[in-house]
Amino acid sequence: MSGYGAHLRGQHLAKRCAKLRREGLSLSEVARIAGVTKEQVSTKIQLGERLLSLTEPA
Repeated sequence: MSGYGAHLRGQHLAKRCAKLRREGLSLSEVARIAGVTKEQVSTKIQLGERLLSLTEPA
């Protein structure tokens, strides 16, 4: 994956992982739903939390 579209898809996936984790799902469940490995999911959640904090109203 390269290019701007891939970058946006990656950010969307990170936000989705963070939202799933906020709903109380375990890391394994988030990884299974999002289609990423368990090793990648915590990094995706951290990125997603940062991205969501930029877009959420204060």
